[in-house]
Amino acid sequence: MHAFEVDERDSSWESDSAVFRIYVFEGAANAVSTFDVVDATVEEALEAARVQSDDNRRLWSLALVHNDGRAGRGLIWLSGNDYNDVPSPVETAAYWRARGTMQTRYLQARSLAGESVVLPTGERSIRMFPEWSVDLPLWESFTDNYPVARGSLAVPGDLEKALAEWNQGWQVLADPDRSAVTSEDEWAAWHDQGRALLAHLRSALAGRAEVRPEFLTHELPRG
Repeated sequence: MHAFEVDERDSSWESDSAVFRIYVFEGAANAVSTFDVVDATVEEALEAARVQSDDNRRLWSLALVHNDGRAGRGLIWLSGNDYNDVPSPVETAAYWRARGTMQTRYLQARSLAGESVVLPTGERSIRMFPEWSVDLPLWESFTDNYPVARGSLAVPGDLEKALAEWNQGWQVLADPDRSAVTSEDEWAAWHDQGRALLAHLRSALAGRAEVRPEFLTHELPRG
């Protein structure tokens, strides 16, 4: 995310008659129901989404309906995305940030209800991103396995070792005493290694867990 100051006079029109669209996804097949909300604020639309999803017990997303006069009627995503619409390439920060928002509130609702913390498919949700003072760069939110401990995912030992080394590599590159001289090529190599490890981890966990590559959504340290 980036925030910066602008001239408030740079817009040519405004409106208070927004139309919001709620997507609610049901079951392992993600069957979708949609609802339009009119004469409402964004806060009221968010509350309507919570109600329609049975207090976050189903995955949901919220969009602003917009007609631009050229491409016709379209959607601007405000929270989440179309859970069934996988872009190409799938490994984009924006896609996983939006998908992660939907999954996090759904998993939290299951946790608060005392239910198993799994996605509608029955798969576990594993987040992959580096951090200080941990071994593996893997996390399972709302469980006792946060951060993920070695042996808890039943993946090959050499893969766990490679993931730990990748996390340690980030700690070296991001070290405040070194990060000012860390080159773009070094960060690119670290990212490429992460994508390769991601593919191996997904293969090892196929049918058991979805791996969310949150290292793509994190801002890299800069000196």
